[in-house]
Amino acid sequence: MRKSQGPSFREPLNSPKSTSDPMSSSTPAAPPRPVDETSDAAPDVADALRNTLRQLRIELSISTRRVAAATGLNDSDLDVLDVLARYRAQSPTSLARSTGIHPATMTGVLTRLEKAGWVVRRRDVSDRRSVQVEPSGFDRLTALYSDANERLDEIAEQLTAEAGEVILEYLDRVCAAVHEASARLAVDGPTP
Repeated sequence: MRKSQGPSFREPLNSPKSTSDPMSSSTPAAPPRPVDETSDAAPDVADALRNTLRQLRIELSISTRRVAAATGLNDSDLDVLDVLARYRAQSPTSLARSTGIHPATMTGVLTRLEKAGWVVRRRDVSDRRSVQVEPSGFDRLTALYSDANERLDEIAEQLTAEAGEVILEYLDRVCAAVHEASARLAVDGPTP
């Protein structure tokens, strides 16, 4: 095993030594990144990034389930509300495309969200035959995410402008790559 010569992809800078989650004493912190102790070579950057993104996906999934439980919503409801919060009013068809929810299923999702006061449907002013879905009562959801958002803001404040740009460019490219791979799966099906 090689001796550590400063931070590596295995250990984030300024990583806490404690393994407890400051948000909940009953929830363990994110597990450490996988390490190949048999190799003297530095971990491959692509593998380290991919593994970190996988762990992020798991952490976001856990967070989503907890927010869903606290609000009585489900994952698809939260996806719709997230798209509306970021991109504002949209047609049900556009929402279905943005979230990957089948249009027939979207009708049920919107009905459930409207009855619970999370969205309103309004006639489109430019085309009275069309409906636009708008968020409402979103402050209830914002309050649940405030602690996480404050933590993310603290991390972002520690970045240089250049580092922030590199991270944003990487994440934008990751989103595009995942979107393209997902779209291909929808058309071609899984590869044997």
